Amino acid sequence: MLTSMKFVVPMFVSLCALTPALKADETDAKKIVEQVVKTAGGEEKLLTLFRFRERVLITSTPAAPVTADEKENRTSVVQVSGDWWIGKDKRDKDKVRVLCWAWSLRILLDPKSKVDAIAETMVAGKPAFGLRVSESAKEPIDLLFDKDTNRLVAIDYTDTRHVFSEWKMTTEGHHYPSHVAGYRFTNRAAGMLNEKQWYQTDVLELTPLKELPAELSK
Repeated sequence: MLTSMKFVVPMFVSLCALTPALKADETDAKKIVEQVVKTAGGEEKLLTLFRFRERVLITSTPAAPVTADEKENRTSVVQVSGDWWIGKDKRDKDKVRVLCWAWSLRILLDPKSKVDAIAETMVAGKPAFGLRVSESAKEPIDLLFDKDTNRLVAIDYTDTRHVFSEWKMTTEGHHYPSHVAGYRFTNRAAGMLNEKQWYQTDVLELTPLKELPAELSK
């Protein structure tokens, strides 16, 4: 019996050594991803292809809330991690496509993404925890989540913090922020922002799509 135990224990140890162990920070990041995706309704409720109507304004003064009869000044179709069309024209800016990919949270689940937990910070006067995504995009992108609700509250990407609020849900159960305001960093390393916004967008309607509209698939 003792001989048998001596054989089994080393064998068990050697098998464990062959299995790569997750580092503490990797484990934390994985748990956070699971947590925030669950808050968003689960992976099946993360947006993939959708059309949305919005009021986009380049203004340092926040505009009045949208009204029931508000008219959009832009209608887009977005294929998450793919293309973005305004009308029938593709957007050629990589920044906005990456931003939308992150906004959908699907960037967190992409096999090419390296996801790390980052230090807590403050967004709109409230504590937030964060995840940094690298390797799947040209530049690292930080997703910040409200510490109480686990809801996405901001994305820091290149020179701008995009702050999300007024969350709504489609009839199919997809969550989306109906208001976004962008603030330029005066010093990103120090987390310092310009006090005034430089743009805002209000989503008037968002509709998930099962397939790309025929006029865009040509």
